[in-house]
Amino acid sequence: MYGSTLGWRLRWFGVPLFLFICVLGAGQQPGPTGARANVAGLANGELASLRSGQLTVWESGSGVLLGWATIQNALKADFPELQVNFRVVDPDEFIGDLAAAKQSGTLPDVVFVDNWRQGAPLVAQQRVVELMGHARFWANGWWFQMSAGAHQAAAQAFLRWLEDSPHWQPPRMSTDGMTELDKQQVTSAALLAVAGMAGGGAMDDPAMDPDALKLFSLTWGPACGQISGMSFPVTRFLFGNGRLAYVAVASEAMSTTGGTECSGVMYSFLVLRKRSEGWKVLLLMPHVTLEQAAGFAHQFDQLHLATAEGYAPDAPELLLPFDGESQTRSPKQDVSWRQDAPRPVAYAVEWSFGQPSGSLASYSSSTISIVPAINFGDIVRIPEPFGIGRQPHRWRIWAIGKDGQVSLSEWRTVQFTN
Repeated sequence: MYGSTLGWRLRWFGVPLFLFICVLGAGQQPGPTGARANVAGLANGELASLRSGQLTVWESGSGVLLGWATIQNALKADFPELQVNFRVVDPDEFIGDLAAAKQSGTLPDVVFVDNWRQGAPLVAQQRVVELMGHARFWANGWWFQMSAGAHQAAAQAFLRWLEDSPHWQPPRMSTDGMTELDKQQVTSAALLAVAGMAGGGAMDDPAMDPDALKLFSLTWGPACGQISGMSFPVTRFLFGNGRLAYVAVASEAMSTTGGTECSGVMYSFLVLRKRSEGWKVLLLMPHVTLEQAAGFAHQFDQLHLATAEGYAPDAPELLLPFDGESQTRSPKQDVSWRQDAPRPVAYAVEWSFGQPSGSLASYSSSTISIVPAINFGDIVRIPEPFGIGRQPHRWRIWAIGKDGQVSLSEWRTVQFTN
């Protein structure tokens, strides 16, 4: 149930040599060549098994939470010759029907479950690979490839297709003011930061900005556990100016540390700023869809940052709520801060949520939203753009100057009580 049940569990290890070779040769948007084609965009070879042949898909559930009709229409449009056998199975009969299909050698290739009461025994009793990436089509549940299914190549291609459209094109945004050296350095820092999300240790990679929010943990769902490996990270898009850059990175992620094998494509969105020591990652959102990444980038691109040397705005002075204050999540309350002239072109609210324990290690990665500064006076007051449950949240404000320089407020914590 990606997006609603995912916690975050992050560990680091040393980046392998091959990655440095990839980074040194990386450009703004590497093409789908060689081993990196699997995440640089869908290549024809990856989809060959869907152009003809068969695929059997079972859904355990009501037939509503998956939205199969939408998926089927898109699949038929891309692969009209593919024969798809789809079946909705009553949840109470799902495990028994799978056992019978295993005995008869007629297991489905891919299954979807919308309740972990069926997912847990599926993982325990069958050899499966869980999809750990975000599917393009909203579905409230989990996808699994059956390792003993009859059409393994088609199943793998189908799950890959779920994560990445063969028709996807990078958005059109500005790189005015970015030199080729800027693009190379931004790419290197972004790829190194993403590659560091497997292994163990704190988030202290040299690619990270000292002011970046540290991620302590990253998990993928009930059965996947921690990321145990990542390979072939590539940039899917890169935009910005000479001071601020925003990037999407795709990488193959896998895990064998949980109850089952998990794999999939992980898309990450990053914001980098140029400091005296070079480009550093200020924001890392490790697990988004490509559409979400493009939406976040569009918020920054709409600022139309100047390329000329500007000024660094003062750090915003937070007013309310007070640090550690308890609040109700509904009705929505305000956050406010002070910003003396000259004012930035925009503010950004960065926030994350923790668990009731309040420990730093329990906090999620950040989410960010842009607030245009044009119509505000010295005091800025907006409704809280965060609050997902009865748990602590922390937030801060970015002040973004006209040329992309960023100043940051302190962090504050709010404890929601409903």
